[in-house]
Amino acid sequence: MSLRERAPGKVRQERARPSFLKDLWLGAQLSVRGGREVVLRTLLTATGVGVATAALLLAAALPTVMAHLNERSADRLDYQVAEYPPPPAGEDTLLFSLADTAYEGNPIHGRIVRAEGSDPPLPPGVSEIPGPGEIVLSPALAELLEEPENEVLQRRFDHTPVGEIGPEGLMGPHELAFYLGDGELTLDNAGNRITGYGGEPGPSGDEPVIMLLGAVGVIVMLTPVVVFLGAAVRFGGEQRDRRLSALRLMGADRGATRRIAAGETLPGVALGLALGVGFFLLGRPIVESVPISSGLYTADVTPHPVLGPLVFAAVPFLALWVVLGSLRGVVVDPLGTVRRAERTRPRLWWRLLLFVLGVSLIVLSMRLSLAGNQWVPMVSVGLLASLFGTTAVLPWLVDRLFGRASGGPLSLQLALRRLGAAGGGPTRAVNGIVVTVAGAIALLSLFANAWDDSTVELAETIEEVYADQEFGAPGFQLQTDLRSVPVGSDPAGAVAEVRGVEEVLAYSRVDGVTDDGSGIRVLVADCPSLRLMADLPECSPGDAFSGVPGLEPGGTLMVGGGDEVNAAPWTVPEFTEFDGPLVEHPWYGLGHTAKDAVLATPEAAALPEGIAVPGTLWMRADPSASGMAEELKAAIAALDPTARVEIPFASATIPTMIRMRDALTAGALAALTVIAAGLVVGTVEQIRERRRVHAVLTAFGTRRRTLVASVLWQTVLPVLLGIALATVVGMALGALIQRLVGLPVAFVLPDILIIVGAGLGVAVLTTLLALPPLLRTMRPEGLRWE
Repeated sequence: MSLRERAPGKVRQERARPSFLKDLWLGAQLSVRGGREVVLRTLLTATGVGVATAALLLAAALPTVMAHLNERSADRLDYQVAEYPPPPAGEDTLLFSLADTAYEGNPIHGRIVRAEGSDPPLPPGVSEIPGPGEIVLSPALAELLEEPENEVLQRRFDHTPVGEIGPEGLMGPHELAFYLGDGELTLDNAGNRITGYGGEPGPSGDEPVIMLLGAVGVIVMLTPVVVFLGAAVRFGGEQRDRRLSALRLMGADRGATRRIAAGETLPGVALGLALGVGFFLLGRPIVESVPISSGLYTADVTPHPVLGPLVFAAVPFLALWVVLGSLRGVVVDPLGTVRRAERTRPRLWWRLLLFVLGVSLIVLSMRLSLAGNQWVPMVSVGLLASLFGTTAVLPWLVDRLFGRASGGPLSLQLALRRLGAAGGGPTRAVNGIVVTVAGAIALLSLFANAWDDSTVELAETIEEVYADQEFGAPGFQLQTDLRSVPVGSDPAGAVAEVRGVEEVLAYSRVDGVTDDGSGIRVLVADCPSLRLMADLPECSPGDAFSGVPGLEPGGTLMVGGGDEVNAAPWTVPEFTEFDGPLVEHPWYGLGHTAKDAVLATPEAAALPEGIAVPGTLWMRADPSASGMAEELKAAIAALDPTARVEIPFASATIPTMIRMRDALTAGALAALTVIAAGLVVGTVEQIRERRRVHAVLTAFGTRRRTLVASVLWQTVLPVLLGIALATVVGMALGALIQRLVGLPVAFVLPDILIIVGAGLGVAVLTTLLALPPLLRTMRPEGLRWE
């Protein structure tokens, strides 16, 4: 069949197919062979796309990060796999006791372990169970112990290191963790018996505030990246329009010019994707040096198998959409490029609709239960809509305030005329600043308020405890249980030397059973401690006291356990009868009276050997004493490594929260830095495109400072308006989010001022960096035109 015999539609399709590819190829060649300025534009676009791609790949790695953390958490589970009743001791069993603690507010994951055979289960990352007095440390804890200023921590872990915990046994490189071997650990003294590690991780225990911080943080950091990506592919727009006009003169139609423009963008986008992968790979190791919580390993930061390819598909699509969208208001003719002279004034209704939609989603999410995670996507979408709605409202405000304004100095008039004629260009340049400032204010307000709220609750708790004390004198009290108290030891004396500890009560306790099955508790302490516990008559070493009905001196009780295996006979010593309650601790309470307890001095008790004699320390302390908490933990750890010291006035979250706040502020400032780079390039590009106008104005006698001031006004006015709008929107979103998680609405002025000041600094920096090229455009050589 001849060409003429073919259907006209098929001929057009066959011609269109190669023409489409040829146009794209021609555009790609223009982007690399169009001269130095065109190549520079391509490199600038590639750099911007690369930065945006690296940030999006980092966000795409978040699901993988969470999966790895959950996997490592599940692999080292022990307490959830401990059976009850416990299995019998064997070659493959391990005893462990929880020993989680903290140092200067940083949590420490700890376990006391004892192998019961030759083949015990090994915790992840541990090659051998440590023996008595031996310890296996995480690298971060080992490094902390080597620092001379941590002498008090060294006393707490004064054991022989025999290894380090591997990455598979840690949540991150900065986690503080240890496994301490203890030959005295038994099933009866707070031990648990297991035959293996690992299990299914339980439901997330994250607080809604923490989850919300994560969701808001991701959105706040990524939205400026998307805005910056849109600005990056616009570099050199007017130069591209002139090239397209020349192509129209050579015979290209309007469809071909659009395809050529798209092809001209593709090399920069392709190179940017490659640079983004390089930036991402180079930046991955940096995550191990970020000291937030336990940190992350480099291998954790791997893009999700679905989200990663989606980034490589979304970035070119967004770039092409921005380029083709920028050509909608441009008429490319053979004799030149004409932009629409009649510019429609921005409409407000759809811009407000986007913002109202976002706020409505956030409000609706308040009706969902915070126990689940269903509200997180709704809040995320609501924040995105609100932030982009804010950027959509900004052009309308610029048009209303500056579009038809007049009067003032000549420099201001020039700037207002430019703002009125440029359409959305000036606002498009500052959209990144608006999004970053609004999002950062909302995020930091939520963060600081959550921190302040926990601090206020902590302070109120301390005041309540101080106001209700019954332990001898006003003070702060805490209790610590010791698994055993060796005969002749003085635990109270060791703790009393700690600075800030004002009074110590130490006693041992043994449970006993009478012949009729009644329970009796034998409390052994020195006379000063016994007097604090009860209103006793004269007391001296060798005395004992009791008010148990029917109990006779010389009688026999089974003490130390509830069965014949663990119990041992004990002869009741001579005692003095007394009647009255034992002083109850304001938190725990002794829970006994003279009718069911025997109080004895160590000389009178003469407890049988071989039974466990647990002890208790009651302390009255001054929380304002410097270093008291860590000194107290070190003193008690020397008495019993398994003892838990709960000090309510030492918050374990404050250091992590401080680092999170610093990281969030640094992230916002980094986003503003990226936006500043885009603003500088865009401003310099606009100045170069208007160099003939500047040269003509200078030739007609316009002073240079007037032109400089006009550029300053043109840059600063949209930024000031955008930051004012962003501050209002950010505070409104912060208030909504605070109400979402039940926090009182409050704002931290210094954090807001830091972000606002950084936004203003971006505008000033942009203007200063644009001054040299602006001054060069005012030379007579700028009148030349080809």
